[in-house]
Amino acid sequence: MKLDPSKLTAFLAANSTGVGVLVVPGGGYSVLANGHEGREPAEYLNTLGIDAWMLEYSTASTMSPPLYPKPMEEALGALDLIRQQAPNLKKLGIWGFSAGGHLAGTTATTPGTNLDFAILGYPVITLEDDYTHENSRYNLLGNKPTKKQIKELSVQNRVNDKTPPTLLFHTSNDDLVPVQNTYLYAEAMAKHGRKVQLVVLPDGKHGVGLAQNDPVRNWTPELERFLKYSI
Repeated sequence: MKLDPSKLTAFLAANSTGVGVLVVPGGGYSVLANGHEGREPAEYLNTLGIDAWMLEYSTASTMSPPLYPKPMEEALGALDLIRQQAPNLKKLGIWGFSAGGHLAGTTATTPGTNLDFAILGYPVITLEDDYTHENSRYNLLGNKPTKKQIKELSVQNRVNDKTPPTLLFHTSNDDLVPVQNTYLYAEAMAKHGRKVQLVVLPDGKHGVGLAQNDPVRNWTPELERFLKYSI
């Protein structure tokens, strides 16, 4: 699917290293948290010499649920557009938060996307009953999802021997998206022998973003460690 170019905002680094990242904000598939989960991460990446593109995908604020498969098609279209705009990129990754983490995770585990790494911040991973974020599931699949849809779009079930190295970040007392989502993905990565870095902090509300101004919860040092392994 071709993406409307207006849905993709480029943040190009002054001294690019040839690495790019598609940034996918969260918002429960209801809205887009474009500030602390979009522009801020993109601008942070620029300080590392990494080019970034922020995706404004379809949500329940722009179309009626069920949204599926539109956001997934838009994410794939964004990767195609980035590769057209920046054909000399050496590596390309994806970074998503919350419901955007679900979209980033499904994209990273889609055959043929050939991403080099993924970063998932407090992601919605499973759509199965025990630990899902119900509002995200409803917006994506409506009120009558099939068992097949739930299984295939629970990202832990999509991990395979080609899933790219992934950094997972969560707080253990997240009251909106249970930390078990991150554990499910980490376990699937370990099962398939894939490289995974797991950062779980003991305390912090859902939606902290990068927490760069919080001396306790700022997780960018661990993110930079992960990038050293991955790029």
